[in-house]
Amino acid sequence: MRRLASAVFLATSIVIGLGAFGHGSNVGGVEAELAKFPALNRDTAHVLIAVWYFVSGAMVLSSLTCLWAWRAMRRGDRSAAFLPALIGTFNVVTGVATVSYTGIAFFWTFVILGALLLASTAVLWAPPRG
Repeated sequence: MRRLASAVFLATSIVIGLGAFGHGSNVGGVEAELAKFPALNRDTAHVLIAVWYFVSGAMVLSSLTCLWAWRAMRRGDRSAAFLPALIGTFNVVTGVATVSYTGIAFFWTFVILGALLLASTAVLWAPPRG
């Protein structure tokens, strides 16, 4: 069970990081949409683009944090489970909130990734049997 949880944890951590590149690559669409509203203050548009890139960076940082924790937990440091549990909880909560607010089904992806991270973290956090 621990091997499966470890593989799920590792794959989920990598997917979160790869998602950052998909997120960042969509900035052109955001800029095109913002250009449709010439009355929109350009400073506001620039801030939205900066936040867009910030979110992509936060996704990479979350991924790297999870990868660090995965390595630490494999070495027996159970205290490292706190960070991926926090990231998983954040993904679940914000995913549910975003689906509820927007109705966009894509955001269930965050719920699924967060749940996979939480479940696999719980298995890796538990003391090994035997």
